Amino acid sequence: MTSEKLQSDSQTLHRFIQLHCDKKHHDVPKKKGVLAVHFKEKCICELPYDICEECEILLLYAYDRLQNCPRNPKPSCRKCPNPCYEKSMWKKMSKVMSFSGMQLGLTKVRKLFFK
Repeated sequence: MTSEKLQSDSQTLHRFIQLHCDKKHHDVPKKKGVLAVHFKEKCICELPYDICEECEILLLYAYDRLQNCPRNPKPSCRKCPNPCYEKSMWKKMSKVMSFSGMQLGLTKVRKLFFK
């Protein structure tokens, strides 16, 4: 995986989980933190987050899986023949991706009509 691909995938992961937490867990105490994205032992970007503990665990778990993916080139996780996610985390991430993907799609449509 290239540093650009890792950075892009990490930013997408971060954005999706942050959006999900903001919309679904708005009444839960939040934790501030920074996800430091490393490529070949060098920090290539830092992504600040403000999410609940449950979402932080999911973010760190998913980032670990992303960073340590043995496939090259890395496929989409849902198209991977041997996903490395545990079943429970897979289900959580699927819900996050589905919800946030829909929200981001609706945001784009709203921007087209309500500039």
